[in-house]
Amino acid sequence: MSESETSKTPRNAAAGAKQAQAAERPVHEVTELTKRNAEYMRQMRKSLDATALSGEKKTAVLNEMTSTLLAEQGRGTTARQLYGTVQERTEEIVNPKKTPVERQKANYWVTALDNGLMLFMIFCLMYGIMGFIGTNATKNSAGANGITAILITSAIGGLGVAKLFEYLMPAKDGKKVSLWKKIAWSVLAIIVWMLVFTTMSMIQGPLNPVLPGIAYLIIAVVVFFARMWLKRRFNITTSMF
Repeated sequence: MSESETSKTPRNAAAGAKQAQAAERPVHEVTELTKRNAEYMRQMRKSLDATALSGEKKTAVLNEMTSTLLAEQGRGTTARQLYGTVQERTEEIVNPKKTPVERQKANYWVTALDNGLMLFMIFCLMYGIMGFIGTNATKNSAGANGITAILITSAIGGLGVAKLFEYLMPAKDGKKVSLWKKIAWSVLAIIVWMLVFTTMSMIQGPLNPVLPGIAYLIIAVVVFFARMWLKRRFNITTSMF
């Protein structure tokens, strides 16, 4: 290999490295940004480099952020005001939050748990009050107000209500469910749940113990606060109450 060819190799290699490095930067030079925004973007690039995001994804994100900053900084807006801290923005990019509807569609079991807890709370509150009153109705429903019957009935009801809500929600393709189908499915769900309730009420004895009224009321209060936490944690809106 000649001396001239040898000297060209490192130059070409250096040029290629510079081109590859430039490809990973935003399409706009950071010098076009204000000093504060440019520093933010430098920190943002370092933060994204420490993640497992692909090079294409990082480049697209940085380009989009830089373009937005160039358009907004003329109004005095800073990157911190738009995106929060670098750590917050990185977390949002790596683990994007789902919308409430997407979250509920993706987690049928959370919706079922919420509705099941709601039914369980109502049953405990009702039988707790009846236990204090000590009416004949309480004695005659010894199977229905047993803790096992309440748990199973509430669980089945929660699963059914969540599935019914899922069925009644608008389809992704925009197709609407006819009113008659909605009524038919609602009636069917009620009939199935009543059959479960009737079957569970037949279980008596040690397998389905009846708790004191105060115990049911305490459970109802605990379940109420547990359900409130669940609704805030998962932003649940598809429930009966």
